[in-house]
Amino acid sequence: MELYAEIREMIVKELALDEEEVVSEANLQDDLGADSLALLNLSAAISKRYGIEMQGDDLVEIENVGELVKLIESRIPSK
Repeated sequence: MELYAEIREMIVKELALDEEEVVSEANLQDDLGADSLALLNLSAAISKRYGIEMQGDDLVEIENVGELVKLIESRIPSK
C-alpha cells in the first residue's frame, strides 16, 4: 500500500470520517474537524507505525493531508 493510502486510512480511522472526505487538499482541522486530542492521537499512531518522531504540534502546522504525507516521507529513514 502506498504511503498516501496508509495515511488516509489512519486519518479515516482516527477521526471517524468517510474515505471520500479525506483528500490531499483537506485541512486536518478546518476541513476534517480534527481537534488537539485527535491530532495527538494521529501523531502517536504515525510515530508508532513508521518509527518516526511526530508531535501533535507538527500536525497543527500542516496545511493539508498532502503536506502531512510529504512530512512523513521526509522523516522515514531510507532503507
